[in-house]
Amino acid sequence: MPVKLPETDLKSAQSIGNIELKDERGEHVGQYFFGKGHGRTVFLFGRYKGTFKTHAECQAFVNGVLAVIEDRRPHP
Repeated sequence: MPVKLPETDLKSAQSIGNIELKDERGEHVGQYFFGKGHGRTVFLFGRYKGTFKTHAECQAFVNGVLAVIEDRRPHP
């Protein structure tokens, strides 16, 4: 269930932006907030939250949460 965060430029952001995050099936998995002076915040599955300085840190957080969730699912 990969989720790719869009690249954002906080230097050009005039206000706090908000992007809905969806998985490859188009299902809602969370929200991505970003803004100059506010950094980047990711909410996933209404349960996991992280605030970071860089895009790479946000993507690593998303990938880590998804890896844990996938590992907890029953394997056939």
